Amino acid sequence: MATIAPRPYQVVVWGASGFTGRLVCEHIARDYHGKIRWAMAGRDPRKLEQVRSELSRINPAVKEVPILTADANDAPAVGSVVRQAEVVLSTAGPFARYGDTVVAQAVEQGTHYADITGEVPWVRRSIQRHHSAAAAKGVKVLHCCGYDSVPSDLGAYMMVEHCKEKLGCGVSQVYSLTGPSRGGLSGGTLESAFNLMINESASELAAVGSDQYYLAALHGLRGSDKPAGLLPRYVPPLGGWAGPFLMEGVNAKVVQESNALLTSASYSYGKDFKYFEGVAAGGLVGAGLISASMALMGVVAWMPPLRALARRFLPAPGQGPNEEMRKGGYWRHDLIAVTEEEPPRVVKGRCGDRRDPGYWSTSRMLLETGLALVLDAPRLAADPRLARGGVLSPAAACGPVLLERLRAAGFTFEVTGVEGQEAGKAGAAADPVAAGTAAGK
Repeated sequence: MATIAPRPYQVVVWGASGFTGRLVCEHIARDYHGKIRWAMAGRDPRKLEQVRSELSRINPAVKEVPILTADANDAPAVGSVVRQAEVVLSTAGPFARYGDTVVAQAVEQGTHYADITGEVPWVRRSIQRHHSAAAAKGVKVLHCCGYDSVPSDLGAYMMVEHCKEKLGCGVSQVYSLTGPSRGGLSGGTLESAFNLMINESASELAAVGSDQYYLAALHGLRGSDKPAGLLPRYVPPLGGWAGPFLMEGVNAKVVQESNALLTSASYSYGKDFKYFEGVAAGGLVGAGLISASMALMGVVAWMPPLRALARRFLPAPGQGPNEEMRKGGYWRHDLIAVTEEEPPRVVKGRCGDRRDPGYWSTSRMLLETGLALVLDAPRLAADPRLARGGVLSPAAACGPVLLERLRAAGFTFEVTGVEGQEAGKAGAAADPVAAGTAAGK
């Protein structure tokens, strides 16, 4: 495997003047400045200088941080920035519009890369275009390194590894149920979502919605897992109902991508591993209301007149929740793993944070992912479970090392208990009709 040679900067934040990019820089200014070599990069030097000036109030030494500039579509200019870094952390979306050249140059220059995209058609194209070349060079290109999809990806990885290492068995199913949460919405996230609806073909969007192995199949994995869909679903081990979760269509595909990549390294999650993600609702009525809300959001996003109307009342690109909202936010996912044993055991866990998921948590997740790639490279290379290079998922590239970094940064990722071998059947027996509905019968 190739080793990234020492370069002027360990970390370059690409899109540092954007809403999330600024937050990544804020984390560095507060917690890592002086401990890593880093620079801010983007298109507009005046905006970058303004962000640097504002961050110097947190840490006066930040006023000396270098600024690098390039247009995202100017390959030579992007290359001149990227080749100075050991890892590029990209927050400049929509990624289908602004990300192609940055990823291509990262691979060409032998630079690790991580971003916060949730645009899975673009991720699929990235795998098709760059996986082989990145793998040959030992370069790691990591997509979906924010709230989409680190909690889902690392949460499932944690549950499976516990079952394999502590219980000695694989996992047939992991459930991730979104619990209480509070957060804001930025214009950049909305622009990425609208860009996806406008520019991707109907057939591509249909494939995203119908194929749980949309990404995993590119790495050779197929199975019987199905997307959660919009209907309420009964969760047997919980003995309760769940409604659809907005980002399940992204997160579940990343989880199965990790399964595919780890299967190729002989660390499969299970013989026919399945993953479900939804919003915990307790009863059927609550789950139904969540389904109705999701359907309404889909109609608004799909129909141009309603989409245009929504844009008038929603944040514009560069805008997002204020500091009070970010620091007052929180999120939690409850995790349930069902083992492959007969009868199965049920393992419970959780992950979460005491800050806003989409921005404070996302920016910190991206940063810790990048730091794992450069500061913990020897540990990553020594772990036979992890991929050495290519277009990868966070878990397949960084696994236990990233879990450690996230916990040290204040995130919760923990296994909370194991229930008896009959527990996996108890919930299904309590409501066989609902269990059949959950299985799609």
